[in-house]
Formats: sequence, structure tokens, C-alpha cells
Amino acid sequence: MAAAAWAASTVRPTAAIVVYGISLAALITAAAIDTIEERLPNILTIGTALLGLVALTGISLATGAGSPLRALVGGVIFGGWILLGALIARDGYGLGDVKMAAACGFLAGWLSWTAIAVAILATQVAITLVILHAKSRGRQQAALGPAFVAGLLVAIVANGL
Repeated sequence: MAAAAWAASTVRPTAAIVVYGISLAALITAAAIDTIEERLPNILTIGTALLGLVALTGISLATGAGSPLRALVGGVIFGGWILLGALIARDGYGLGDVKMAAACGFLAGWLSWTAIAVAILATQVAITLVILHAKSRGRQQAALGPAFVAGLLVAIVANGL
């Protein structure tokens, strides 16, 4: 949680720090639930996506920072990528993963195009590591929520550098 707080503090303007802090707390909570129960609660994934879109759009209108359109495109690209994976490999991604990816895409997209790319790539690397770890332990399924949070954190920090 400390890493998430630090990552959120790199976002500008200051009002966006609050949105990113709340969003990261919700997504970390969703990832923890996913690890324990193998499900991503809609209230946290969809709620975070809506909070991000509405609050960050308001911040953009008030300050000129960020881009609501880019955030929307980021959510569609990332969510669509994971949805495509879910449709191709039915035993892979679940719809909770699709909603989590969309929320992460919205948050990364508001920052920059680069943040979208970094979030997707870092998440895919993290997912690969999670799956390899699960398989090494003889498990067929793995909770991917933490991988999405890790990818988003990397994107936020990289954007602030």
C-alpha cells in the first residue's frame, strides 16, 4: 500500500492524487480479494473505472491536465485486449479481469499514451510471472488481479519520471 501511495503522489495536479490514491486502494483491495476468493468484485472494478472517468474528467475540465478522451481510449484498448484473450482462451481471463484491465487502462490513459503502453506491457509480464509461479506449484488457475495492479503502478511511476 505504501508503494501505491508513493506512486499516486507522483501524479499532477494535486487533485488527481486523491483520485489515484482512492483508485489504487480499491484496486489493491480487489486484487487481495482475487488472491483469496478468485474473483474481482464489480463494485471495486467498475466503481474504480467510473470514479476515474468522472473525477478525472472534472479535473481535466478544471485544470486542463490529463486527457479524458485518452483515458477512455486507454480503457477500451486494455479492456478490449483482455476481452479478446478471454474470448480466445475460455479458461484464461475472466470477465473480472476484463473490467480490471479497463479500469487500469482508464487510469493509465489519463496520464499519457506511454503510460497506456507501459501498463499493458508491465501487466503482461506480471501475468506471465504469476502463471509460471502457479504452474510451478501445480496449480491450473491463478489470481491475476495483483498483476494488473503491478502493471498500473509501474506505468504511474514511469510516467512521473
